[in-house]
Amino acid sequence: MKLNSNATFVLGIAAVCLLGCTGLYADQLRPAVDGGDENVALVEIPEPLPAKVESLEGEAWLVDKRGNETPLAEGMEVKREQGIRTGSSAFIALRLGDDSRIVLPSLSRVVLLSDKKVMQVKLLEGQVESYVHKRDPQVEHFQILTPVGVLGVRGTHFRARQVVGEDAVLTEVLSGRLAAERDDGLDAPSFINAKQGMRVAPAGTLKAVDLLPGPKLLGQQGSADAQGQWTVLIKPLAGAKRYRVQVASDPKFLRIRREQFSSSTQVSFSGLDLPLYYVRITAFDELGLEGVASIYHVMHFLPVASKY
Repeated sequence: MKLNSNATFVLGIAAVCLLGCTGLYADQLRPAVDGGDENVALVEIPEPLPAKVESLEGEAWLVDKRGNETPLAEGMEVKREQGIRTGSSAFIALRLGDDSRIVLPSLSRVVLLSDKKVMQVKLLEGQVESYVHKRDPQVEHFQILTPVGVLGVRGTHFRARQVVGEDAVLTEVLSGRLAAERDDGLDAPSFINAKQGMRVAPAGTLKAVDLLPGPKLLGQQGSADAQGQWTVLIKPLAGAKRYRVQVASDPKFLRIRREQFSSSTQVSFSGLDLPLYYVRITAFDELGLEGVASIYHVMHFLPVASKY
């Protein structure tokens, strides 16, 4: 059912009333944890593949073993030994058989591998964000395969990405725990706890470090015109070298609509046409590790500049 302009205006006013009770145009939310706190009996878990495309923004392609590409769409399945490639400004969320999820941002490539016990994602390029359900008994059942080693988890929300131009991988754990192990197998696995990250390279010490906290949303400047520029204002965070701001239409950020990286604390977007969005802000430290996220439910389309 389509809403006319009057109904849209009423919904916008209602949203202002709901958010205005705190005197703010935004509510800060706790990051959603998918899979970090829930145990699922092993006998109840179906095989992880095929995975289903739950949401897609922009362009992405299914890649077969011969390298042939087919455009992906929501609802399509991705089977064992098939790959995914995302285009620029693209985001795709996959739901596995146990309701774990994999989110790929733009310019990423992965291949999905699995047997009945272990789900494996081979990271070829870019980044993968995973929301992995725990199983009982507590055994490692989800792995990210990288050129420098294996990242194994039992039930964790984490990110992993290749460093451009380097033989290294950066990983950050948001909830749960992750084990990092080099391919040579000479060292024992190194563990990364929640709110910690690690740089995994062929040589050197595998040492977990604390992540930067989530940056604060300081304010916004908006326009009533859908094509106008909307700017998010971030409170400067000590130790931050750059920021990432994502705008989504759902609180779990499976439907990401926009993304910007910036060394500035003012980040702008355009072409957003809903009155309310979820905004996720993170900061990167000097090692290139991405910190903990701050999430806000923000009213969009402010008719005048405002701060809160």
